[in-house]
Amino acid sequence: MKKYVLLLILTLAAVLRLLTLPRLMVFTPDEEYLVYIAQTLIKHFHIIWIGVSALGLDFYMGPFWIYIISPFLSIAHGDPLVLGVMTSLIGVGTSFLLYVVGGKLFNRKVGLIAALLYASSSLLVYYDQQPYPPAVSFLSLLMFFALYKTKFSNKWWIVFSILYGFVFHIHLSLFLIIFVAIYWAYLRKRVLNKKVIILSIVSFLVTISPLIFFDYFHKASNVTVVFRIIQTFGKSKTSVDVGTRVNNLAQAFGRIFYLKPERNNADEILYPCIIDPLSTTTKLNLIFCSVILIFFLSFFTKKDVWRDERKRLILLFSLAFLIPFLFMKIFNPIEYYLLGFFPIMILAISVKLTNFNKNLRPVLYFIVLFLVLHGIYTVLVARGDYGVNSKKVLINKVMEVVGNEPYELSEAGACHGYEGFRYLFSAYGKRPARSSEDSNFSWLWRDEVSNTPVKYKVLITETRANVVAPLDYKEKISEGGFTAYVYLSLK
Repeated sequence: MKKYVLLLILTLAAVLRLLTLPRLMVFTPDEEYLVYIAQTLIKHFHIIWIGVSALGLDFYMGPFWIYIISPFLSIAHGDPLVLGVMTSLIGVGTSFLLYVVGGKLFNRKVGLIAALLYASSSLLVYYDQQPYPPAVSFLSLLMFFALYKTKFSNKWWIVFSILYGFVFHIHLSLFLIIFVAIYWAYLRKRVLNKKVIILSIVSFLVTISPLIFFDYFHKASNVTVVFRIIQTFGKSKTSVDVGTRVNNLAQAFGRIFYLKPERNNADEILYPCIIDPLSTTTKLNLIFCSVILIFFLSFFTKKDVWRDERKRLILLFSLAFLIPFLFMKIFNPIEYYLLGFFPIMILAISVKLTNFNKNLRPVLYFIVLFLVLHGIYTVLVARGDYGVNSKKVLINKVMEVVGNEPYELSEAGACHGYEGFRYLFSAYGKRPARSSEDSNFSWLWRDEVSNTPVKYKVLITETRANVVAPLDYKEKISEGGFTAYVYLSLK
């Protein structure tokens, strides 16, 4: 029976993520940057040592994800939706992994509840549909499981080392998990042997070897980022605003299981929109925040929380995300930095739900059912004004006006001011001769920038931002949350 329930949960996870993907998937400069690097491999395969930049301090992530997406992007003829399909399927895999982890550490009921909560969370559906950053929740949960399994076999240290190496390819929000691993290794020091330690170190170094080669040829650019961070934040006179960070954390606790229906999903997950007063972002809900926070914290109130290694590991993993989010200046208190924490939190809540008094469980399960149904409804009725479908329709309408004539493309707006339109026009219409993105990214497409005269200029704006556009336009086209102005170029 439980196998059929699991199958239904995974089907739900897949349907919510894939059925709504074309309408809801966001495509921002982050995704565009990623895709253009992948396109360099598609056009002319060569070895790359780095992926996208991070931290704003000349630190580069590894190229693993770019190698993974390149063949799929090639098969899809450059359609970026294939990236959303990949990350959505990883989200389904995360639901399944929660079932496995919950079942192995506690019992199958815990695993099923955890999988269901993750599968139906509208916030997590939206994040899973976003191509970047990919697989953060999945990788976090895998590392959690690997550390737990070291209790039974030292070989899992090698697995963990490989997984931790992927942190430098995926997202640095998982970086501090290494301190949990060091403590866990200290607990196991009596059974650890030199062979396992050496193999673990070698496995980690092999996983990050592209970055090692990059540093060798670029004067240790990545390794020395620590000194640049110290220098940058040492000069900064701003202090950590703990109050603001606590508010941001409380908002995340409330939003994971409750977003207001009929809102734009892009406003819910893109950081510039979360802080933009024009956006429709779901703000702090004290009721949902309090309920979820109480459930989560009550998991750690029993005396056995430190004696029980399972609960201790959940606590330590949670602290690896919560401490930097609340207190470290280098970490911006941005919700998606908690993506690795959310599955751990869901696991703790699921355990707590199954441990309540039997007389209370029907009420609690009814609450879970309400949250699940609300999450499903929220995803199905979410507005996709800034999704790929709306952009694709807009591009087709613009191309009906522009035709085969050369044109120049620019973008303007508030939190949706830069939406990767250069690539999308190239994928769904015709590549512009020049664009407003050339100043930042033209090093990726030098051969494609043309100085030849253009017949049209196209301006894409975020409609609600009330961008002041010149009135001498030839055509004004609105679709979703965007407005396009097509001008005849002055010669």
